[in-house]
Amino acid sequence: MNVFQWVVVAIIIVAIFLFVKVRYIKHKLTWIFILMLILLTYIGFLASTAGQDFDLSTFEGSQTAIKLYLAWLSNGFDNMKVLTGQATKLDWSTNKSKMVEKLKK
Repeated sequence: MNVFQWVVVAIIIVAIFLFVKVRYIKHKLTWIFILMLILLTYIGFLASTAGQDFDLSTFEGSQTAIKLYLAWLSNGFDNMKVLTGQATKLDWSTNKSKMVEKLKK
C-alpha cells in the first residue's frame, strides 16, 4: 500500500470513530436534557405547592396538588406573555444623540 491509501484508510477510521462518538454524545445529551426537565418540573411542583395543606396519599389531595401546579404554571406563562408584549412595545432603536450625551457626562 502506498502513502495515499494509508491516509485514506486513516481518514476512514477517524471518521468512523468520530461518528460513533458524536452519536454517543448526542444520546448522552438527550438523557441529560430529559433529567434536567424532570428536575425542573419537580422543583416547580415543590415551589408551587409550598405551604399548602393537602395529603398526597389520597386521590383528592393529589388532584388538588396537580391543579395547583398547573395553575401556577399557567400563571407563569401568562406573565411571560405580558412581559414579552410589553418588551415589544418599547423603543429599541438607538438614539445617537442620547448616547453621545451620556458619553460626555
